[in-house]
Amino acid sequence: MKLRSIFIVAGIVFASNSLYAQYTSDVLRFSQSEPGTTARFKGLGGAQTALGGDISSLSANPAGLGFFTKSDFSFTPEFNNFKVGSEYLGNNVSDKRSKAGINQLGVVFYSPVNKAKGSDLNSGWVSLNFGIGYNKTNNFNSNITYSGKNAKSSMADYFADLAGNTPTGSLGSGSLEQMAYNNFLIEYDPAGYFPTTALNNNQQNIIRRSGSQSEVNIGMAGNYGNKLYLGLSLGLTNLDYTSDLAFSESGNNLTYAGQDPEFLNGTYSFGYNSIQQTRGNGINAKLGLIYKPVNELRLGLSFVTPTWYSLTDDFSENLNTKYKRADGASIPEYTNPLSNYNSEYSLRTPYKVSGGVAYIFGNSGLITADAEYVDYSSIRFSSNFAAEETNTNRDIASLYKANVNYRAGVEFKLIDQFMIRGGYSYSGSPYKNLDFTTQAYSGGLGYRFDNYYLDVTYRHTKWESTNSPYTISSDYPDFSFTGAGPTANLKNTSDNVFLTFGVKF
Repeated sequence: MKLRSIFIVAGIVFASNSLYAQYTSDVLRFSQSEPGTTARFKGLGGAQTALGGDISSLSANPAGLGFFTKSDFSFTPEFNNFKVGSEYLGNNVSDKRSKAGINQLGVVFYSPVNKAKGSDLNSGWVSLNFGIGYNKTNNFNSNITYSGKNAKSSMADYFADLAGNTPTGSLGSGSLEQMAYNNFLIEYDPAGYFPTTALNNNQQNIIRRSGSQSEVNIGMAGNYGNKLYLGLSLGLTNLDYTSDLAFSESGNNLTYAGQDPEFLNGTYSFGYNSIQQTRGNGINAKLGLIYKPVNELRLGLSFVTPTWYSLTDDFSENLNTKYKRADGASIPEYTNPLSNYNSEYSLRTPYKVSGGVAYIFGNSGLITADAEYVDYSSIRFSSNFAAEETNTNRDIASLYKANVNYRAGVEFKLIDQFMIRGGYSYSGSPYKNLDFTTQAYSGGLGYRFDNYYLDVTYRHTKWESTNSPYTISSDYPDFSFTGAGPTANLKNTSDNVFLTFGVKF
């Protein structure tokens, strides 16, 4: 894929003046998945490493399957509302998107170990349980809109930067810089390319993202003496991500020597559109144990291998421009055919190690907490293009770091079979030079009757990020004035409702 033409799509973040290319941003996005859980465990902040007894154990610590003493089926629909507030060039805008879907579906089969009549049922291997489940691990749905007046640069500066000092006859056919030249947004003189757009232009960027990551996990766990629980599972993952971008800019034409009289003192407006679709599949494995030194206390440890993905990336873009003469008369629109770029690459996400503790207060309730270690600098990108692979892995190592994520939750039984839950999770910043943490607060209710159960959870998540519509390299002749380009500061929130229906059989 032609990297220099697709920097716009990346949602680029700046750290120490280093540019995150599209792949560098995407591989982080695809590595920030979370364990799939039922509404009960979401209400507990996702802290499940030591708790067990829930189909959610398949996606984090499969040892938890060993706690089942009956077969179990559960189904969790979800409703999500995503909101993004942006600040761009001093202007504030907000956008939102809502979507319903299926978050989790699974079944566990309880299989007690056959023992001789009269033997101790609590010694040796007590049961060997099996489970299979689907769960969503990442949700990409969001709408991002920002706009403002730019007094320092135009996207045409970015086009001129792409063109560099390349002779006009050597610009790549179908390239973004060739489109800009054909549309008279950049011109050429002995010093190189320069923009034909004046400053104080109006800019707007609209990004529509959709898709998700999901897993189908197949696992098993053994219960040894009702003290030690060991489990493993295999995860078959799927990734589907789409980013649809529409950038527009309007303003006055720049006045310069040799200008075509038709454009003198006139105005311009152009629209840049692109769409990126990334799809693929992967595989991972999960190993875990839970130990009960006493009945009330549970200690858990789990290891999630990297996910090895094989991905296909399809990218397309075009650029169209309209002009008006000084007298207000319109000039026929300059259009370009759609350019398409396709590529395939492999991705290895980070491994994860989690430790947890849970304490059970008899039939009154419980408290549980997890700590998870993940090293985002260990992400690896593989491509058939050597330079692309080298540069992406170099940026990953220099920009990302390891961190520890925390989750905790409490559950109390109210009257009869009613339960109330609360949880909190904290994810550290994956960046070395940016403090972009994520926090989530959750609360829920549960009800048990006969062999049926019903759980509902509300979760509120918030995090900050940045997005840049274009980036200008430090080699650009006017970089001292334009800088690296404008950046939008984004405040993201997600409000989710999860509802789990379950039956034991």
